[in-house]
Amino acid sequence: MRVALLQEVSNVRVTVLAPCRLTDLRTGVLVKEWQSLKWQLVEASPQGLKVGPVQTGLQAVLLQTGSNDILRINARPYRGSLIFLRTPNGRLTIVNRLGLEEYLVGALSSEVGTDWPLETLKAHAVVSRTMVAHRIWIQRERPFDVTDDTSTHVYHGVVAESAETLAAVRQTEGQVLAYAGELISAAFHASCGGHTEDASELWKTKTDVPPLQGRPDPYCRDLRHYRWQTGMSLKAFAELLGAVGKEIGMPTACEVSDRNRSGRVRTVRLQGDRGVKELSGRDFRQLLGANRLKSLNFTVTFSRGISFSGFGWGHGVGLCQWGAYGMAKQGHTADEILQFYFPGAERRKLQGLPGFP
Repeated sequence: MRVALLQEVSNVRVTVLAPCRLTDLRTGVLVKEWQSLKWQLVEASPQGLKVGPVQTGLQAVLLQTGSNDILRINARPYRGSLIFLRTPNGRLTIVNRLGLEEYLVGALSSEVGTDWPLETLKAHAVVSRTMVAHRIWIQRERPFDVTDDTSTHVYHGVVAESAETLAAVRQTEGQVLAYAGELISAAFHASCGGHTEDASELWKTKTDVPPLQGRPDPYCRDLRHYRWQTGMSLKAFAELLGAVGKEIGMPTACEVSDRNRSGRVRTVRLQGDRGVKELSGRDFRQLLGANRLKSLNFTVTFSRGISFSGFGWGHGVGLCQWGAYGMAKQGHTADEILQFYFPGAERRKLQGLPGFP
């Protein structure tokens, strides 16, 4: 699998304290071999990629080493190999290529605490593996499968690995969630705030797939991120609205005009001294920031300033991380956690599913 570590940067430093080789990613032809690389500059020049003093003249190269050796990008260690891509903008994108199972050991503990119950970690390992495998399946033509941040799956490389996540990954090796013989579009979030969300509310997906439908969730109640509040001045609010704020003028009212069955906001109506504008809940949250407006399950109070109070953190689809924590603390197994959050999904081996012969 392929993880985008950095995108559209001017340069990076690479270190490999072991024998390594640079090849043309497209043809596999050897470019250069080293006994080690220490803090060498990698940059995208007009003539192509340059690694240390070596001007390759290529748009994409692969840096490989032994199977157990570590490669460092700007001092952060990673397993596997590194792909350097010169982008159409003349910039640099760095992709970590490694096995799915070894990726999960670092990715899992980048998302949740290593002190969490093993049954939670096992359930999350299955969900993460399913999510990543599904992305590999549907977008093979892209230069990478996932990013290393919250837009897909947080991944901090070797520094995040732990004995606990290694155990969870090994005990669920190769296991994913499927429905009707295909991988499901599994997802997760920090806290659903009492009700998970239908995947069809956010993404183009079938509406009649039971594992992807929301349901009431009592297990995250009063745990971390279950409730939240935030507020700001009207001037700050108008600035966050950007072009919308310029269109409607100084805000004079903000109200929720439509909610879905989970209680999340579908539409927000904004009124200003120069006009009125309706926004989807998703667009409204994007303008204010996902770390400020933590979920779409919120209410608004508008007076001299504006304040929001709500439940949960994240989009709400799929596995509720704190709910899974709460279930395990009550004695539920990984299988029970998975069946609660993905009812009707089948837990099976990835090999043999469509896209993974």
